[in-house]
Amino acid sequence: MRLSKNAGGFDGPVAWETPGTRAALCRWAARLLGKMLGWTAVWLAWLYGVVIAIFSGGVAAVAALPLVVIAYLVGAQIYGLFKLWRMYRILTVYPWRQQPDGVHAERRGPRRVKAVFVLPIPDQPEKTESPEEHGGVFRIWDRVVRKGFHDELWYAGDPRFACVVARPGPKTLSYVAQPTAYDLRTSPRRKGISPEARRRARSIGARVAD
Repeated sequence: MRLSKNAGGFDGPVAWETPGTRAALCRWAARLLGKMLGWTAVWLAWLYGVVIAIFSGGVAAVAALPLVVIAYLVGAQIYGLFKLWRMYRILTVYPWRQQPDGVHAERRGPRRVKAVFVLPIPDQPEKTESPEEHGGVFRIWDRVVRKGFHDELWYAGDPRFACVVARPGPKTLSYVAQPTAYDLRTSPRRKGISPEARRRARSIGARVAD
């Protein structure tokens, strides 16, 4: 299979029809679901221990603190599963593209490295945008670039709104987006959007000004 490199427009079959894409998204969802169920089991087990401590007269306040941390981890996995629908919509609307040097490692201190994506706009390939990976402390691509990534990045979507990014294959799927794409507190994009780009953006539920 050969993907387009630095291609303008939206030509080519959508990513969902590309061999390996459906399996990659299923693996991504299964891994996230497994983590959610695992942390939920830990939370319930810890809660049981706290209840036993309370009835036995033990100190339960300190023991209850990890429940907050574990609940946060469960919530993070649930939020990740919420992104599954957005990723699916992107993959069924946009084709995969290959982008050399599509992600860079930006050092944010002695120990923190952030993945910065630089992706061309489909109908204006001379221009680029930098959507950000969503996931808080669970940003997959921060770890990928920290270990070193020298392949051509795969991406599907419009970086002015939202994209799915991946290693060649596709592998290591993740979701990147602009704040203006879905956040009602921001003003939606208005200028420089072709009719086709506007149609596809609305197909994935992104906000586009009239």
